[in-house]
Amino acid sequence: MRFYQFQTMADETPSTECFWFTNRAEAERERQRVIREEGVECHDTRAFDIPTTKAALLKWLNNWGNPDGMGCN
Repeated sequence: MRFYQFQTMADETPSTECFWFTNRAEAERERQRVIREEGVECHDTRAFDIPTTKAALLKWLNNWGNPDGMGCN
């Protein structure tokens, strides 16, 4: 299952925000809106192929998940 994500760049705040989408076009529209309207710098949109079986999903979460939020590295 493919999802798309971008995250804001931290300035003086300790963490960033992550935004997840089911298609790249929607992710890019929202990323551009955040940059334009909120004046926040963002990392490029990334694609994540998230597995759907329990064992593979657990492995994926152990690689990509963290205490600040999924996919925020």
